Amino acid sequence: MIEEFRRYREYRHQQIRNWKQKNGKKVIGVFCCSVPEELIHAADMLPVRILGEQEETTEANLHLPTNVCPYVKSCFDQALKGKYDYLDGLVVPNVCDIIRAMYGFWKNNLKLPYIRFLEIPQKISNEATTFFARELASFKESLEEFSGKEITEKALAHSIEVYNENRALLRRVYELRRIAAPLISGVEAQDMVISSMLMPKEGHNQMLRLVLEQVEGRPPKQGVRLFISANMLDNTDFLELIEECGGNVVADDMPMGSRYFFSSVARSNDPLAALAERYLDNIPCPRKMLPKARLSWVTKMLEGFEVQGAIIRVLRACDCHLYEYPYLQEHLKGLGLPVIFFRGEEVVVDKLQERNQMKAFIEMVGG
Repeated sequence: MIEEFRRYREYRHQQIRNWKQKNGKKVIGVFCCSVPEELIHAADMLPVRILGEQEETTEANLHLPTNVCPYVKSCFDQALKGKYDYLDGLVVPNVCDIIRAMYGFWKNNLKLPYIRFLEIPQKISNEATTFFARELASFKESLEEFSGKEITEKALAHSIEVYNENRALLRRVYELRRIAAPLISGVEAQDMVISSMLMPKEGHNQMLRLVLEQVEGRPPKQGVRLFISANMLDNTDFLELIEECGGNVVADDMPMGSRYFFSSVARSNDPLAALAERYLDNIPCPRKMLPKARLSWVTKMLEGFEVQGAIIRVLRACDCHLYEYPYLQEHLKGLGLPVIFFRGEEVVVDKLQERNQMKAFIEMVGG
């Protein structure tokens, strides 16, 4: 069953095309953790996360310079190559300069039937949450108009319940890594998180429940217990490298990990306000948080996981994460953890030097 999560990510385009053909429903692509997917789900459409691919960019090179985020560039390249031809729409949040720019690039070059720019405040405050709730009301209206389906209070409440169940199940998966003999590896956990961004949540919930029932009695996962903070890992290759070198990631701070699911939407008579609070206030991204708040979150994610060392990996050209790096490194060292930094790319690179550094670090940490 665990392998099914990995296969879904690997063959995601065909899987989603099959779903669309079978159900006759629309598919909406989303960037970033900050888009409230519940609203898309409540409009009876399937939200899917836009991912890149580990291959050289060719088509995107005609539109973008070399010194931009390689993840976003790869996503755009895949779209120009027709890999996302099944999308009926796209939601682009205002989260960083290059993702913000994708609104114009996709709109002008791919001619999607629906494309929405979602304004997200640049800092956390009561006023920002109120503003974001109003923005979500406008977003809701645009989804209703495009889908031809009213998003009723009942439908939205159901979608929030489905998504909260998925978050609770993923938190249970993460708890299986907290114990002294982890029953789930870091790679397996990330496969589960990434696949949850791509497939209908109802089906994903069913798969997670089965895994949690069956996982007891598995041989424990071996390896030096590690924490990873990363801005973007949209595949498991880097975590596979860690495991090959003798490590096991038992805790993380990643958009394609704990940031995606760790906090739930509160029950409320005003679901849009609850969504605004969850997606603005409770996703710990350095784009909208000062280092003090971010480091508090990192400390929370480390509690009880008995981590022996920390890895920080940041994609080239991600300014907000790179600015935070010195603070994060100093904080982790202050907690008594050895720290190593890797600068990442989206495409396949020569792994030999990276592997040697990783192996030496894990051997040093593990004694």
